[in-house]
Amino acid sequence: MAWYWQDSLRSRELILKRCRQFCDEHDVQFLDQSVYVARVRLAKSKQYHFFLRRFYAFEFSIGGIDRHNGVAVVSKNKVEYLSLLHPDGEIIEGGLPVGKQ
Repeated sequence: MAWYWQDSLRSRELILKRCRQFCDEHDVQFLDQSVYVARVRLAKSKQYHFFLRRFYAFEFSIGGIDRHNGVAVVSKNKVEYLSLLHPDGEIIEGGLPVGKQ
């Protein structure tokens, strides 16, 4: 249980930092300075090792009065996927292995 708690905190800090950077890179405002866990899944590597894949949601703004959604995925202390659901078109970095989502 202690491992899960520490891993969750480490994962959250990692994704908070990266979401801030990603929003800055795309000239949008990262709202509320927070992310929340939308889903946690057990995943399996090619070597049949199991690990946790965490799906996070967050919000960003383009003009300061609007709110749009973002998605981030972290596993094995690595950001796998980031997405800004921008009204002019989704902005994506990274990707998830097909069939492993």
